[in-house]
Amino acid sequence: MQHPRSQERFLILTGIAGYILLFVITLLHPQPPLFDEPLFIPNVYLFEQHGLSRTFLLNIDNQAPGPLYQFVHYALKPITHMQTPGIRLVNTIMLLLIILLLAAIISRMQKHGKQHTWLPAIHIMAIPMVWQVSGMALTEIPPMLFASLSIWLLLLAIEQAAKHHWAGLLFAVIAGLCLGLAILGRSPFVVMAPAALLLLLHTAGGKMKWAIVTIYIGLALACCIPVFLIWEGLMPPKQAIISQGGLVPWHGILAFAYGALIAVIIAPSWFIYNKWVLISLVVIYAILLPANYFWLHYEYAPLNEALKKIFPAAFMQLYPYLISPVLATIAVYFLYCACWQGMERRTEPFFLFILCSTLLMLATSFKVTHLFSSRYVAQAAPLFIILLAPFIRVSYGQWIRFTAGMIIGLLSLETYFQFH
Repeated sequence: MQHPRSQERFLILTGIAGYILLFVITLLHPQPPLFDEPLFIPNVYLFEQHGLSRTFLLNIDNQAPGPLYQFVHYALKPITHMQTPGIRLVNTIMLLLIILLLAAIISRMQKHGKQHTWLPAIHIMAIPMVWQVSGMALTEIPPMLFASLSIWLLLLAIEQAAKHHWAGLLFAVIAGLCLGLAILGRSPFVVMAPAALLLLLHTAGGKMKWAIVTIYIGLALACCIPVFLIWEGLMPPKQAIISQGGLVPWHGILAFAYGALIAVIIAPSWFIYNKWVLISLVVIYAILLPANYFWLHYEYAPLNEALKKIFPAAFMQLYPYLISPVLATIAVYFLYCACWQGMERRTEPFFLFILCSTLLMLATSFKVTHLFSSRYVAQAAPLFIILLAPFIRVSYGQWIRFTAGMIIGLLSLETYFQFH
C-alpha cells in the first residue's frame, strides 16, 4: 500500500499529465473551426469594426453569451491571427491560469501546504465536461477565469482590509470588475453577486467588510447592467429566443444530476450515507417513476443504441422513462447533501458563498428552454473545486475516479474531431 503522501503526489502527477495531454492534442488539432466555434468568430470581426458600441451589442449574432469572448480574442488576434489551433489554445492556456488561481484560493481557504493546495486544484482535470470547453474555442473558459480571479481578489481584499484599508478597497474594486467581465462572458455568473452577501454572516470586520462586499457587488453589476439594458435582457436580442417560454424543470434536474456526478468523481465524502438516506432515495424513486411514466413524460436514454442489441424491445420502450427518475432522485440527493453541508459549516461565510454560487449556477439551467448542454455545468467547475476541496480524500479509488473522469473528458472532446 502506498504512503498517503506518495498517493497524493501520484494524483497530482496524473492531473499534470492530463493537462499536458490536453495541451498537446489541442495543439495538434488543425481542423478549421467546427461545432459552435464558427458562430463566435464573426462577432470578433464585428467588434473590431464597431468597438464596444450599441451597434456591436445589438448585432451580436448566433451567440447567447456576452462580449467577453470578443474582448479576449480581439486582444490576442496579433498572436492567434484568429486561426486554429491558436484560438483553441487560448482556452487551454486559460485553464492553466484557472488551476493556478484555484491553488491560490484553496491555499487561503484551507491554510494547508503546497501539496494540499495543488491536489484539489488539479482535480479540475477530472471533470469530464471541462475538456470540451478547454480544448475548443468556446465561450466558457474566459468567464470561468475572470470569476476565479474575482474570488481570489475578494479573499485578498478581506484579508488586507484588517491591515491596510486602502489595499482592501483596491482589491475589492478589481475583484468587482473581474466579476463584471465574467458576467459579460456568461450571464449565469451574475448569481455570484447576491451570493456574496453571505460573506457578511458571522464575521467581524464591521464597516470595512460591508464596504468591500458592496464595492464587489456594485461594480460587478455596474459592468453588466448597462449592456443588459441595451439588450433588454440577459443576452443579445438575436438570441433571446433560447430563454423564452418560462422554466424547463428537466434541464434544471439534469444540471443538478451532472453536479452530483462531479461530486462523485472528485469527493464522494460530500455525500451523506446512512440507512435512512437510502430508504428515502428508494421511496423518492418509487414516487417519481409512475409520476414520470403517466404524467411528466421526461425521457433520457444513455447508451440507447448499444442496449437495444442486448435487451428486448418491450424493455427498451420503458428504458427512457426508467432513467429519468433515477437522475431526478440523484439531483434531489445532491441538493439534500448540499443543504446538510451548508448547515454543518454555517459559521463559515466563504464556504456558504461558494456553495450558494454553485447551486445558483446550476439552477440557471431551469431558464434555458431550447436545450440542455453539459457546458452549462462546466462553467461552474472552478466553484465545484473550491466547494469540494475540503472533502477530497487521497486513496487508490480516488485515482481510479480521477483517471476515469479524464478519459471520459478526452473521449467527449475527441468526438468533435472524429479522433483525427
